[in-house]
Amino acid sequence: MAHSIEQKIKLLVLYDLLCQHTDENHALNTDEIIALLVDKGIAVSRRILLQDIALLNEFGYEVLSYKKKFCYFYVVNRHFDSAEIAFLADAVQASKLSATQKQTLTNKLMTTMGDYQATDLTLAARFGTMPKRNNRYIIYTIDTLKQAIANNKKVSFQYYSLDYKKNKVYRKDGKRYVVNPLVVVWNKDNYYLVCYYDNHDDTVTYRIDRMEEAREEMTDRVYRKEFDEFDIEQYRQSVFSMFSGEEQEVELQFDVDMLDDVFDKFGEEVNIVNS
Repeated sequence: MAHSIEQKIKLLVLYDLLCQHTDENHALNTDEIIALLVDKGIAVSRRILLQDIALLNEFGYEVLSYKKKFCYFYVVNRHFDSAEIAFLADAVQASKLSATQKQTLTNKLMTTMGDYQATDLTLAARFGTMPKRNNRYIIYTIDTLKQAIANNKKVSFQYYSLDYKKNKVYRKDGKRYVVNPLVVVWNKDNYYLVCYYDNHDDTVTYRIDRMEEAREEMTDRVYRKEFDEFDIEQYRQSVFSMFSGEEQEVELQFDVDMLDDVFDKFGEEVNIVNS
């Protein structure tokens, strides 16, 4: 590669390599970065490399660093964070595009992430159709749950229902649920966590938009052999009912205990009167 051309594209290639191969948990030292540049046909000295990284920072392309035995560099800020990419990837997978088109679009989304984050994103999710819930933190809750599954850890969270005024009513008086997460399921209008308790035989399903303060625990999941080949499609068909028919405008009268079911079916914008 001619020297003049190298200089024109070197900063672009350098930043692209840092975005692809680093994040807050995975940094590269100067020798490793130089080796990656050499693979691209670009030769650079340590002194010039440090100048190039300083130039990227000067123009707003933030490259962070720390020093141990060597000086290490990494990129954190990207156009989308991992939770947002996971949410967009779910939307692609839930669409009516062909399998090839879905894979192509998902791969393009993956290129906005680092290699390590992209690997994590391929784990722990199954799909249905687009959710319509009001919990604006849901994508970060989903990210927490998927990371816990990838790390083989338990998760904990608070769980609530809504009363007729749409106020939160916490289950178990606000005490935290601690469960073994199995898979995140996206079905029709909602995301769900399929999980199991240490001493219970069956799985339990929780609405993710009804969770608060979800966090990954330090404790490993309790291993259950029967879930090694968990069939999410069979589970979806047996647990989540789907109906079709002629659309009608109706008024319903129901007991207050059915509020969650009404919100689930018709959304939180439905007009409810307490009579």
